Amino acid sequence: MLENYKDVFNAGLVTWYKNSLIMTSGIILGNIFFNTLAGYALARIRFPGRNVIFFIIIGTMMISGQITIVPIYIMCVNLGWINTYKALIIPFLTNGMLTFFMRQYFLSIPVELEESARIDGLGRFGTFARIVLPISTMSLATQIIFLFRDWWNQLLWPVTLTNRLNMFVVTAGLNSLKGQYYEWTNLSMAGVVCAILPIIIIFIFMQKQFAESIAVVGIKG
Repeated sequence: MLENYKDVFNAGLVTWYKNSLIMTSGIILGNIFFNTLAGYALARIRFPGRNVIFFIIIGTMMISGQITIVPIYIMCVNLGWINTYKALIIPFLTNGMLTFFMRQYFLSIPVELEESARIDGLGRFGTFARIVLPISTMSLATQIIFLFRDWWNQLLWPVTLTNRLNMFVVTAGLNSLKGQYYEWTNLSMAGVVCAILPIIIIFIFMQKQFAESIAVVGIKG
């Protein structure tokens, strides 16, 4: 019934949507920046300790997110970040798996392209910005899809780091519609429909880039 959608909007869905968009957008932008630069450095730049750093990043992929709940929570409490966007964004600006993914993608790009750019006078950063990055749109789209899916649907961290209704994201807000002895199933289901629409839209517009980047990295790997 349409009345259910009206009620869930009145319950605070617009505010939860705003919080989810701010959190997800901040995490996506941070990850694209740091994961991409780190992946390129590990793939192309030779420096002392590169392999050690790479294996450390690989090691982080084997650490369960639940193990980091207590230290991240304590850090946010000590910094006074609880119930702020800082707590929802800053601890999650990098991702080991996506850094590894970007490294593999950059390894699939012929080195000759960058060598030609350097002969023409471009430096390392110019080569990255003007040659490598424009042909990496598929891998960037893949990062966006993975990150948007994971963080738009994220419940564990938002309910850990926020406890005010006006700071809830969509998942935490919908979770607040039920208690120990009751649940407004009609409102929850209407909210779920609204929550999954952005994921469907993102995937529809970016599925081509996602499929192509996975194929390229898979062949290289």
